[in-house]
Amino acid sequence: MSLNNKKKKSLFRRIVKSLFISIYIFNSLLLILALLAKYIDANTWSLPTIFALGFPYIFLVFIIFSIIALYRKYFTTLLILLPFFVWGISVFNKYLNITSIFYSKNCTIPSTKSFDVMTFNVRLFDVYNWKNHHPNHQNILDFIVKQSPDIACFQEYYYQSDGKYITTDFLLKGIKTENIHTYFPVVNRKTDFFGIATITRFPIVNKGEITFSGTSNMCIYTDILVHSDTVRIYNMHLESVRLGSEDYAFISSLEHKPDSLELNKSKSVLRRLINASKKRNTQATIIAQHINTCPFPVIVCGDFNDTPSSYTYSVISKNLNDSYSLIDKYLGSTYNGNIPFLRIDYILYSDDFNSCNYQIHRINVSDHFPVTCTMTLKP
Repeated sequence: MSLNNKKKKSLFRRIVKSLFISIYIFNSLLLILALLAKYIDANTWSLPTIFALGFPYIFLVFIIFSIIALYRKYFTTLLILLPFFVWGISVFNKYLNITSIFYSKNCTIPSTKSFDVMTFNVRLFDVYNWKNHHPNHQNILDFIVKQSPDIACFQEYYYQSDGKYITTDFLLKGIKTENIHTYFPVVNRKTDFFGIATITRFPIVNKGEITFSGTSNMCIYTDILVHSDTVRIYNMHLESVRLGSEDYAFISSLEHKPDSLELNKSKSVLRRLINASKKRNTQATIIAQHINTCPFPVIVCGDFNDTPSSYTYSVISKNLNDSYSLIDKYLGSTYNGNIPFLRIDYILYSDDFNSCNYQIHRINVSDHFPVTCTMTLKP
């Protein structure tokens, strides 16, 4: 090989290496922004919130680049970016339970003291027949009764007082209880009630609501008597982005048709994402303050409409345990849609409990999958 050819080849390699490292560092900066979202309220700075929504994908790209860097022996670059890998893997594990690949936790709870918990966004029990085929109304009810949880927290709950669309009566009879706490911020025609509900086999000794201005989203808390101990159940449905099917289709098409993006459409979606994040962050702060003053053991259930890398999740879950950490399956998506890695439904609990048997039930009856686990109070 001539000297000129060697120089050209060496120059090409240096250019490729420089380009690779530049992209690697740029991806790392995006990763840092996404990771910062846990600590920064969107009302203060909204940019990290946007990147947090894409955190799993940003981190996967980071992993791919790290593997290539390791293969190419770019050890200096790897060493500099190693802290971001450690930081990122701790968050990514809340999307894809990597630790369960290497070990599974032994989970045994005395059956005499245990109780089952469910959280489920029932999407109004399919009253509007969202999927335009056989209604899922009865399928949803039958699933809940079959699971027969001791504590069930429902979001987007629907009740019709004229008895034409049965929900509450069927559930109370099927679960064999009369203990229910409902809150309906929206009422149509004096017969159609829209809101949230907690049904339990345990006696209810106190209950209340945490409301937010300018929205129908809400949180209720229900104090129940579990084997002579008072336990507080928080059930919440936080601010939704309110994207329609056409918006989700638009988001899904971004990677396929980058040259045909509609600028106004993307701005509209982005604006709604930011505004919803700001509202959720405010709601989460209010709820977290309420939880911090609670004198009882706490179980927190609900549709947060936000991911584990978000400020919403970080604020509410502080000092609480996530039952998802005990999952023996890898992927923890609870949203029943075309967007993977979207875990937005949670069961959290204070250190007063042991938790076991976490399960995401992948049944196609709502746009959310129901989540269940088994719990017991520690001695």
